[in-house]
Amino acid sequence: MPFVNITTAKKLDDETKFKLYSKIGEIMPVLPGKNTDNTLLCINDGVSMFMNGKPNDGIFVSVQVYKKSPEDSKKEFSEKIYSALKEILKTDGGCVYMNFIEFENWAANGNYF
Repeated sequence: MPFVNITTAKKLDDETKFKLYSKIGEIMPVLPGKNTDNTLLCINDGVSMFMNGKPNDGIFVSVQVYKKSPEDSKKEFSEKIYSALKEILKTDGGCVYMNFIEFENWAANGNYF
């Protein structure tokens, strides 16, 4: 189960959130073994973000997955997510960061893998 956490200073309406969910679902299979159905998306919108001592309209995406994904897949995934964020959130793309956290230990619904 991939967990994607998007944090943004922008306040988003429900329609925009659903567009993000749908687009990320389309992109998720770029990471081998990952798909829309088992992806959990969290959107933290309207948060206070600062950079260089000033308010910032940035976006941070954290992608947490079970097992390591190939580097080329993560590169393609990050490019596609960046494009989707620019398109859907109408950002100039100047302050968009992403990280990948890959775990060997994972549990779901009480089942440890």
